[in-house]
Amino acid sequence: MKTWLVLIAVLGLARTAAALDADDYRGGWETYDGGKLLHVLEFSIRGSEVRGIYCTDCSDATTLAFVDGTAAADGITFTITHVRSDGSTEFREHATAQVRDGLLIVAGGRDGSGADGFKWTMRKDPRGPAPVRGMIVSKLPREPAAQGLSAAPDAAGSAEPRPAPPPYTPPGPWEPLSEAKLVGVWIGFGAGIDKQYFIIRKVAGGLRGMVCGRCDNPYTMSALDDFHVQGDTLTFNILHEDWGPGSLPNHNQVTAHVSRNEMRISTMPDNVVAGTTRVPGFKVQASLMGPIAAEATRP
Repeated sequence: MKTWLVLIAVLGLARTAAALDADDYRGGWETYDGGKLLHVLEFSIRGSEVRGIYCTDCSDATTLAFVDGTAAADGITFTITHVRSDGSTEFREHATAQVRDGLLIVAGGRDGSGADGFKWTMRKDPRGPAPVRGMIVSKLPREPAAQGLSAAPDAAGSAEPRPAPPPYTPPGPWEPLSEAKLVGVWIGFGAGIDKQYFIIRKVAGGLRGMVCGRCDNPYTMSALDDFHVQGDTLTFNILHEDWGPGSLPNHNQVTAHVSRNEMRISTMPDNVVAGTTRVPGFKVQASLMGPIAAEATRP
């Protein structure tokens, strides 16, 4: 009898694990203690490949580190690489993550450390994504179906159309680009707590980064990846996992040019239908100012 009870319990756990998919893991997770943000993880999942970011005080660019790993039926196995300002590896942490009852249980340890490992219980930010004027914002995880209706992505924001921007005049000719000219923090899209930080760091093998705004809510941050520089043109992707316009996940491709201390960006999401975006008006043109040294963003 005891053996059958154990078997039933194991099968129940197996069914629970099988019911989870990438949408239950993707996007941002956080831990808090006494109102202080301690750890943030952001998972971007494509098939079994996992990329992403880790940070603590996420508007402090020096805390940004990078996630690489593998997704499987029983969770995610990943490495967090912490880098120095020159892009070399400072240290690595290896960890596993499993979703249990809507929380992310993370356990791991640091390479070469004799100290005990760490264990974090992480949550989704209960505030959800911040409203974005002019568009409907979807988010994951989806709310459970109710009253026989199918579950659908939650929406935040307003469909009120954006006003037409004034004509753009560049500050000068576009400059030839290099990694050294791009590394740092570029700031734009408003002011105060909601302004956006585009953080670009050098990592062995190229550039990676993140964007956050506001930077105390993992829903309103995304990894930046797939950087390419050719002449005076920079392209990279903003990886939208658990929030963003239209279907999820998606990536928003950025094309950028730099003149003096201005980075001029234009964006094009990949979730398009018949040549137009799923969310009209989400094509964005904007200016970011920088770069600010990562060390200058420390509190």
